[in-house]
Amino acid sequence: MKHKLIFIRTALILISFLGIGVQSGYAQSEGADLFDEYCADCHSIGEGDMKGPDLMGVEYRYNNKWLLKFIKSSQTVIKAGDPAAVKIWTKFEKNKMPNTKLSDEKIQTIIAYIKSLNTSKPKPKPVVVQTKKGLKKGNSNKGSSVSNQKIDELSSKVDAFGGKINNLEKKINQLIEIQKKALQSKPTSEDIAKGKELFLGRKSFNSKGASCVSCHNIYKIDSLNWNPSAVDLANTYTQTNYYMKDLLLKPQSDKMKAVSKGHELTDNEAFYVAAYINSLEKTELIELPKSHKNLYIFIFIALIMTLAVSDLLFTHKIKPRWINVVLFLLSFAYVANATVNSATEIDLSEGYTPLQPIKFSHKVHVKQNDIKCIFCHNSPEFSKVSGIPSLNACMICHKKVNSGTNSGKFEINKLKKAYKEKTPIKWVRVHSLPDHVFFSHAQHVTIAKQDCITCHGDVKEMDLVTQVSPLSMGWCVNCHKNTEVNFKKNKFYRNFTELHDALKSGKIKKVTADQIGANDCQKCHY
Repeated sequence: MKHKLIFIRTALILISFLGIGVQSGYAQSEGADLFDEYCADCHSIGEGDMKGPDLMGVEYRYNNKWLLKFIKSSQTVIKAGDPAAVKIWTKFEKNKMPNTKLSDEKIQTIIAYIKSLNTSKPKPKPVVVQTKKGLKKGNSNKGSSVSNQKIDELSSKVDAFGGKINNLEKKINQLIEIQKKALQSKPTSEDIAKGKELFLGRKSFNSKGASCVSCHNIYKIDSLNWNPSAVDLANTYTQTNYYMKDLLLKPQSDKMKAVSKGHELTDNEAFYVAAYINSLEKTELIELPKSHKNLYIFIFIALIMTLAVSDLLFTHKIKPRWINVVLFLLSFAYVANATVNSATEIDLSEGYTPLQPIKFSHKVHVKQNDIKCIFCHNSPEFSKVSGIPSLNACMICHKKVNSGTNSGKFEINKLKKAYKEKTPIKWVRVHSLPDHVFFSHAQHVTIAKQDCITCHGDVKEMDLVTQVSPLSMGWCVNCHKNTEVNFKKNKFYRNFTELHDALKSGKIKKVTADQIGANDCQKCHY
């Protein structure tokens, strides 16, 4: 009997461990997401009371049925006069907890997540045990003999768990077979080529759905595509070909579910497309060929100019000389103007719009969410540079904001991955001055009271930041000539007696930045 009891206990422990181990990873992940979305604004787990009580150990303080009712509609339970509910409501200054439409299953997932973070164990409940003197109540932690009825109950539980273990073994064997097939079915170059045809829409899907490239670009573009590029997909989902195929057959995001509804891929189509996407791993987006239209026009007009001069001096084919003179003057004017413009634009980057490693939109953050420039770029008032926001600054909001309206979770997940791995994001700098030029943000922002828009343009209207100003020396010099200085009220300028006298006498109406030395060479070049 004693050996049988030990076997039963050991079996139960092992079975419980196996059952929990298989599902805990997914349950905790889903529970954490649900907790962050519905609970974290008012409750903590083990960090003390907030707007509502600390939820550490809540699963032991209240029974499960009561928790389900209270979480779904706390006011219903309070109005019913439940003592525990009224006590909580009174303690936390009658803060009204919003009703939730979560299913029982999701609420149980949240409770399980809270329980998983509780390292302390509840007090053991008393159980009835059999002794030589008869029945008595004891503690479940103390060794004692168990009644025959209890053994029967435990035996039936073992049988039930045995059935679950068999089912679990079958599922594990199925997963192993799937992985074997995935490894054995390595795509060939022909499979990748078929996938490319489907992805680019050169060959239609059986369901007549839209081509993949209509949402996921493979070329570099100068506008913001909120959907991840094909290269992004390949570099993010870098597991087996089967895993990508599984995502195509059973989309996870709400956006993909909506797009694929009624346009499901066949097994073969998913395999080919997955093969093509995975082939793009560790590659770059394709650079579109640049147009050489202006160069061709320049060469054509330069040729006309050359022929006009040649005929005027040597061949004399065109009898009216004035025609050659007019052709020469017009073509010379065009060539000279194009040459001067090209020369002056050397090392200037007006219109520069680089793609960033994460699709960050100033329009969304600044205009729609009313985030001030100084919140992210926190050093322009006292430093030479304005500063690139740190990951910590991003995570102030994105610890709670897990999904974007336009991009879903894909781009924010990049941010969270970088934060978790403590890897800085390699943002591409848009505005940059030559090394021999000194420029101070503090001088222009704090002293001159210039707004960011003066140099950077109307950033709040930009999805992708573009350099709208040439940032050339001429541009800076002209700005200094036109910018009025707060001359009278600033004691720093009290020693500029000549300018003060000129203002008093009416010789000048205002003082501009260039008049107080802003355009002196050594101010910027030293």
